[in-house]
Amino acid sequence: MTARHPSRALAVIDQGFTLVELLVALFVFSLIAVAGVSLLRSSADGQVALKDRLSSHNALMRTIGLIESDLAQAVPRPVRDSSGAVQAAFISGSGALFTVTRDGLSAGAGSGVSGIGRVGYEFTGGALRRISRNAADGGAAAVPAILLENLASVTVRFRKANGQWAADWQPATSPSGATEMPRAVEMTITPKGRAALRLIALVGPHARPVPAAAPQDEAGQ
Repeated sequence: MTARHPSRALAVIDQGFTLVELLVALFVFSLIAVAGVSLLRSSADGQVALKDRLSSHNALMRTIGLIESDLAQAVPRPVRDSSGAVQAAFISGSGALFTVTRDGLSAGAGSGVSGIGRVGYEFTGGALRRISRNAADGGAAAVPAILLENLASVTVRFRKANGQWAADWQPATSPSGATEMPRAVEMTITPKGRAALRLIALVGPHARPVPAAAPQDEAGQ
């Protein structure tokens, strides 16, 4: 009977792993895998949240520009609705935040002609919508365009000629009242779960800069 060499037996034992070592290795690998998956998920969620925030910000900036443009192009022209009744150039209520006669609207698809039409804003179902009509008198309103969604509230105020603010704008029924417009409109937009945004836009001629007078020389004075 031959004796077993001690060093050879030790080498055979060192070539493998024990069950405890395998369990520890699997446990460490599972921790690394879970951490990696959590990191990837957190990064993906952050990218989605950032994309949503940027999209919401861009929609808000477009809406602000559109409101400012509509109010800057407002004209003191009364209109007639589809039933022939006279409506003031600028009015609030009747389900709308405000409705205004605006110049510079397209007269029709592909016409390339701009003219006077009617534009209104309304807040319903958590959304701010814009309704336009490319005709001053009569005609059916276009399909409302949704500008902003997921809103908690939208409120407006109107600045009078005396500097005071009013919650609504109902001009007198006289001919002069039908052409009366506020100096400015304040709109407060409050998205759900976010801070409110306050916008003040000048209306009509008040939104246009006054041209500087030409300098006169001494001989012309």
